Amino acid sequence: MPLFSKIILILFLFFNYALAFASDKNPNFKLPPQFNFSSIIKNFYKDTAEFTKLLKYRDIDESNLYGFALTKLTLGLIEEDKNAILGAKLLFTLSSEKGEHPREREIAKIGLQYTNNLLLNKSFSNDIVLDQVSAKPISIEKKPFSKNKNFKKIIIGRSSIKITNGMKIKTQVDRVTRDWISAYNITFAPWQIKKEKIVPWHEGEKIREILKNSDVQVIPVWGTLAKKIENFWYAPDAEGYFRFRISEDKIYNYPSTFIIDENTVIMNDTHGINAIAWDSLDADLVLGCGDLEGKVQAAFYLASHGVNVYMPTDRFLSILIGVKTKGTIIGSAPIRKTTNGTVIGGQSISIKIDEPIMVTNTEGGYPMQYYDTPYRYFRELEKYIGRQLRILSVDINEYGKADKLIWRAKRAGVKVIGIRVASKEEYDAVSWFLKSDKSHRAILFHSAVYPEGYRLFFEFPNQTTFGDINIVVE
Repeated sequence: MPLFSKIILILFLFFNYALAFASDKNPNFKLPPQFNFSSIIKNFYKDTAEFTKLLKYRDIDESNLYGFALTKLTLGLIEEDKNAILGAKLLFTLSSEKGEHPREREIAKIGLQYTNNLLLNKSFSNDIVLDQVSAKPISIEKKPFSKNKNFKKIIIGRSSIKITNGMKIKTQVDRVTRDWISAYNITFAPWQIKKEKIVPWHEGEKIREILKNSDVQVIPVWGTLAKKIENFWYAPDAEGYFRFRISEDKIYNYPSTFIIDENTVIMNDTHGINAIAWDSLDADLVLGCGDLEGKVQAAFYLASHGVNVYMPTDRFLSILIGVKTKGTIIGSAPIRKTTNGTVIGGQSISIKIDEPIMVTNTEGGYPMQYYDTPYRYFRELEKYIGRQLRILSVDINEYGKADKLIWRAKRAGVKVIGIRVASKEEYDAVSWFLKSDKSHRAILFHSAVYPEGYRLFFEFPNQTTFGDINIVVE
């Protein structure tokens, strides 16, 4: 930025901040009542002050005005600080005028209007009349199961996705480019990808693994329009039809979301396949969270159009057992380097049809609910193959304590388990189980994003697999 422009920017900031301090600093912004950011912060920090100090005293980078605008917006909403909102408004103004890409300039204008409404204490309930829209649900079609009903074993885990140099991967923003709740890359714009700065956990870690092995293009999808229809939030498909349910916490708990009215928002920190499917039909692979029915439906939509989908969090993936799509959908599977790139999945085990299978289940809510993934999978598998399996379920009622399944399996002489592994205690137990007998096998669900669960795939490659939706029988 030229010196003259920097001087103008500094003067403009000073002028607006002076106005802010001269006015009421705590305007009690009129957000719709469902939007709540402080409660989620208190789940991770002792108070909001501990979090907001991570956002303050950042030097503004004139090449990344949009990212700094989101930082100021977040700070202003959490502290109800008009000064910070004014700073966000200024930065959105500059981004809308000087942004490098048309989409940045377009969405920055919406951010400018949003911050202006906040500063005016303007109600969002009647600003825009919501178009009369209705949700168009996805119809999931499954291929008939093999006519051979006399099969003796089931093979799980043969599905794979090959990644070669030059491929285009589209992904979510949250936990890849940025992670607002941890203030990781908090000043980054949603689309900003730096290989060495990608979020090193969950979906971001999976992107990092792929980039280590393959020369691919990674593009975060952002600026998603979401609408509330009959009390549920939906994201659109590529044609603009609102098809994919979005969990309301991904709307109400993100301070980077632009509120247009009570029923319409723009999502900056997109999270899940459902929030990015609309702009992903041109990808070779889409990578994102899959722990909601709407996310799985979005994966089916993409795969039906020939796009491969990787969802390392896979709670509801089992509803797709038996689908036939042009693209491949894979859940909580390992990523491996190959001679010419990367492969996801392709690690199978077999189970005799009459073998007992012990699986975790739970009736608990967040964060316990993921332990029901194995039970869901094998019940859906039963329905699809039309054969009753010897499923033994163990209810998990304490997070990180699924290891009790191992001791029950050992006492009962069970050699096949379905389990979610997230903690060291769970890893230790499963590792012991697999080491104790090479005929022991484990299907790992919702585990690929946790280091302790993920390492089991590599330490026991012939005894572990993932919840594959493409079933082979012999």
